[in-house]
Amino acid sequence: MRPNIFPLPAPKRPASSRWACVGDPVTCRRCHHEWPAGDPTYQLACRGCGALSRHPCCRPEGGNERVCFLRDQDARRSGLLIPCEGLSWDGRHDKPLTLSLSRSTDARAVLSGAPPARRFAA
Repeated sequence: MRPNIFPLPAPKRPASSRWACVGDPVTCRRCHHEWPAGDPTYQLACRGCGALSRHPCCRPEGGNERVCFLRDQDARRSGLLIPCEGLSWDGRHDKPLTLSLSRSTDARAVLSGAPPARRFAA
């Protein structure tokens, strides 16, 4: 009798790495509040995903949020952010994270399953 030989599982591919600059200007898409010096929530470490301060949150499952919910919540409690006055049930600002495939001098690596932002020609 011949032994059954099962194929080995394929090695897991690491989550794609993208780049984001924490000092880029940010605008909320709901209330249009602007932060010219970058998102103030980056001054805190994230309790949700474990990202250090001045580093973007890790989003290996995808999504296009700039920060985790807990980091936003901590920033509001510490007075770095005010609640969003736009149409938001939880008072969170809608701050999309712009990802890039290329690294610049002030960009930080982001583990994200999300694709990079598409730039449309005008």
